[in-house]
Amino acid sequence: MRNQMGIMGLLLFILSFIFSVMQCPTLALKQSYVVYLGGHTHGAQPTSAMDFSRITDSHHDLLGSCMGSKKKAQEAIFYSYTRYINGFAAVLEDEEAAELSKHPGVVSVFLNQKNELHTTRSWEFLGLERNGNIPADSIWAKANFGEDIIIGTLDTGVWPESESFNDQGMGPIPSKWKGYCETNDGVKCNRKLIGARYFNKGYESALGIQLNSSYETARDTDGHGTHTLSTAGGGFVAGANLFGSGNGTAKGGSPLARVASYKVCWEGCFDADILAAFDAAIHDGVDILSVSLGFRPRDYFLDSVAVGSFQAVKNGIVVVCSAGNDGPTPAGTVRNVAPWIITVASSTIDRDFPSYVKLGNNKQFQGRSFHTNSLPAEKFYPLVYSVDARAANASARDAQLCFVGSLDPEKVKGKIVYCLGGINDNFKKSWVVSQAGGVGMILANRLSTSRTISQAHFVPTSHVSAADGLSILYPVAYIRGATEVGTVVAPIMASTSSPGPNRITPGILKPDITAPGVNILAAFTEAKGPTDLPSDDRRLPFNIISGTSMACPHVSGTVGLLKKIHPDWSPAAIRSAIMTTARSRSNVRQPLVNETLAEANPFNYGAGHLWPNRAMDPGLVYDLTTTDYLNLLCSIGYNSTQLLKFVDKQYKCPPTPPSPWDLNYPSITIPNLSGKVTVTRTLKNVGTPATYTVRTEMLNGISVKVEPKILKFEKINEEKEFKVTMETKRGGVGDGYVFGRLIWTDGKHYVRSPVVVNATSTLQM
Repeated sequence: MRNQMGIMGLLLFILSFIFSVMQCPTLALKQSYVVYLGGHTHGAQPTSAMDFSRITDSHHDLLGSCMGSKKKAQEAIFYSYTRYINGFAAVLEDEEAAELSKHPGVVSVFLNQKNELHTTRSWEFLGLERNGNIPADSIWAKANFGEDIIIGTLDTGVWPESESFNDQGMGPIPSKWKGYCETNDGVKCNRKLIGARYFNKGYESALGIQLNSSYETARDTDGHGTHTLSTAGGGFVAGANLFGSGNGTAKGGSPLARVASYKVCWEGCFDADILAAFDAAIHDGVDILSVSLGFRPRDYFLDSVAVGSFQAVKNGIVVVCSAGNDGPTPAGTVRNVAPWIITVASSTIDRDFPSYVKLGNNKQFQGRSFHTNSLPAEKFYPLVYSVDARAANASARDAQLCFVGSLDPEKVKGKIVYCLGGINDNFKKSWVVSQAGGVGMILANRLSTSRTISQAHFVPTSHVSAADGLSILYPVAYIRGATEVGTVVAPIMASTSSPGPNRITPGILKPDITAPGVNILAAFTEAKGPTDLPSDDRRLPFNIISGTSMACPHVSGTVGLLKKIHPDWSPAAIRSAIMTTARSRSNVRQPLVNETLAEANPFNYGAGHLWPNRAMDPGLVYDLTTTDYLNLLCSIGYNSTQLLKFVDKQYKCPPTPPSPWDLNYPSITIPNLSGKVTVTRTLKNVGTPATYTVRTEMLNGISVKVEPKILKFEKINEEKEFKVTMETKRGGVGDGYVFGRLIWTDGKHYVRSPVVVNATSTLQM
């Protein structure tokens, strides 16, 4: 009987064990994971400690449902994120993590991997390195870091002494290089910075006066040009940071490339200078031109960037341009829309610079600023409202906005000052606080629609929302800065990035691609401080800047790598590889959104977000020649005289030019679908022999037919044509644009093309 009971007990134990295993499969290996659940419903701050406790308890319940025991869950969780991030960190077995990832309330589960101090973070975010290491399958390794590719920029010049342009360890300058260095103002080139020239006659002509000798220099006194050039092709520089923010190793997209600077921007960038620089760069032998400037959309033959870039592309040079910073509205403000240009929008990376305000009652609010913005000792400081600290001769409004001379030093010294944002420059307010003896600043937005941004303030600062600003005034406070990496949802489209549609050629989608352009750290001039204030005497080798100007050189650097791997590819083939391998989801596998968290679309991001490792092996490409571009110009009404802007001899248009949407572009755009339309595309095989099948996604209210549905490629460079017929379904589509995708795949490669259709009887912008 005793034996039977023992056997029965053993069986019960085994069954119990099996049941627990079935509830949540387990393996022996345990690792630490982060389980991300999205944002909190309570907003920035719970109302009580009990709220924190309830959130933590919900985390225990969730994990406990998988582990079969709440107690085990409590033991496994070592961080419960209860304030700004909803989720937890726990020691889990691999299958437990996999099981959790299937839960409907879980956004993502990822390994708690070791993070090294490094920047620009953007290249790791783009997949070129992992935790400071470069995998063997990285495009950096495959392309030998873009060695000897020549990248030029048309911009504000270069700070040649920057460590980003150090030539240590570099070999002889490529023999094809015909450029030179204009050595006025002490500018010296080397084997890294192989060219530095300036163009100012257009600027001089526009001013109507003769420029003095201070304008005879390729040196960058603005910082923009140095930043973009180093982002595209700067070398490795350890210890790069801005006041401690983003500390690590700076590098460009093609770190072993040679770089050349063409200074065309002074107080503005004039067409004559831009064209002269294009002309010089083509002659000098650049492989890529990165152009982070532009004008409002205008006819191509009136656009210096369009004309100059056509000549460059005709000579095999890839031209990459910024999309402009006129977003988010109105629609159609995207710049540099010529179809031979790669046009780049701007989006975020998974790094942020929060700055926390802690009040004496232990309430905490999150703003933004840079890491240096931590007060020197973690203690509470007196907090004063700027209006209560106004100078005797200052108005309450001037003091509220912290205008120059509006604060009384006796009332400010040693205190944190609360200022209202807007009207005057926000960083200037911090200078005013600094000059009055303040130790910190809380900057509150005036409007609920205003953004909080990180800036290089003169005192520790936290830039907070208008809603939080109303709750912050308290007798004492403390400001603490931080850098968050890897836990930030990205990419998110930058609100300033100029959107489509293309106002010049609506049948061509612009922008083409989006890339990192928010809070990008790169080399900077030491001729000025990180702000535009004349009184800013801080001199820094690196600065953090945002804009499509910063996104553009990320693509330029990637193009350098592709040029190294595929020297025979045309500019159009390189653009196709970049576009068709882009991703349209974030790092938490959700559709890309804008800063209001509304879903973005191809008018914001083009084909999607840059993904360099995929681009080196796209499988198929949509190729184009100079003749294709000329035929496009014919189709939109350009006459022989206008075409002479682009070619050096008479070009005869075909009797019936193809429609703009038949240009063999990696995207398909129909600006006015009323009934039925058929477009033609040709794919070229740049991979191994393979058979591709097609599928389409979305396009609500539009029927789509692709013929043929299967393309079989038997050799390299073989081309196959297909047709796409689109027709509005009866009663199935409303006014405005609809978006979808066309995807060719052989099971390994996915050749994705965005499809944009305006299904109305009239063109809407």
